[in-house]
Amino acid sequence: MKTSIAIIGAGIAGITLGRNLSAHADITVFEKSRGLGGRMANRRREGFSFDHGAQYFTARSPSFKTAAEQAVEAGHAGIWPQAVHTLKAEGLVTDTRPPEPRYIGLPAMSGFANGLAAELEIRKEATVARLAASGDGWVLTDNEDKDLGRFDLVISTAPAPQTIRLMPEAFSAHAALKTVEMSGCFTLMIGLDVPLDLGFDAARIEDSVLSWIAVEASKPGRSEKTALTIHSRNDWAEANLERDRGEIQAEMLQSLKRLLGRDLSTAAWIDLHRWRYANVEQAVGEPFLFDDDLGLGACGDWCLGNRVEAAAESARALSEMLIARLQGA
Repeated sequence: MKTSIAIIGAGIAGITLGRNLSAHADITVFEKSRGLGGRMANRRREGFSFDHGAQYFTARSPSFKTAAEQAVEAGHAGIWPQAVHTLKAEGLVTDTRPPEPRYIGLPAMSGFANGLAAELEIRKEATVARLAASGDGWVLTDNEDKDLGRFDLVISTAPAPQTIRLMPEAFSAHAALKTVEMSGCFTLMIGLDVPLDLGFDAARIEDSVLSWIAVEASKPGRSEKTALTIHSRNDWAEANLERDRGEIQAEMLQSLKRLLGRDLSTAAWIDLHRWRYANVEQAVGEPFLFDDDLGLGACGDWCLGNRVEAAAESARALSEMLIARLQGA
């Protein structure tokens, strides 16, 4: 009988781990949301489409570059943007850096994760709230104490603060988990009934409130309706996470008006999303965490850094160790 492994979280780390281990163990992935990809997320409203989490990803390691290129060939990913300019109060600064392939999911950012997850057993809208030791394994239960099954090994790919709350006190990597620092972000989504030419597709923003703006229709496979995705600065978001949403939205719109010279507060559609764990400020500095005695582990971007690729590389490293363990090496 194959070893049973529960993977908590269907972001890039969880899906990569599941794919790599699927030939060696019985894998079940638990995802609390309806969709896959974690922060590689998409929202559709009133005909508008917004990638309201990660905006693109790069691929520099051989393994992840292969995964990205295969996704492009399969139609699950595309290239965008060609350049990332810088928007300042005094105007736009053109990007003159050497080009580097930047990838996005198709037909939405979550498309990359959906493609990677093909053939994996993923239980969506299933929140793992507790782990209880059972013989040589673990029983998982949700917030309503519903039994989610028993597994030989359990791996959490949730953000470090959530993983800390889930792991028992006996987990040997608690000290390492506590070193991780993450910050939040607010995403402002604006849908317009009329075309809008800003003179760029994507730009980093130098501002006390905002950090990023993207024109969604410039991305391949997206709706042609005019939609803007704007991110706040992480430090500003972290200082304002619990403020009234209406106040946050108004302040972000005011900053946008100052930068663009346009008042978009009466747009056809405006929405705001809060990411509590959006950015890795301080990583563990190890590829993954694993307690061999307990059969519990964790991996994610927060182990190595703040890029989508960091999540994939963390999962790859853990999967290699686990495969060797499963094979008795």
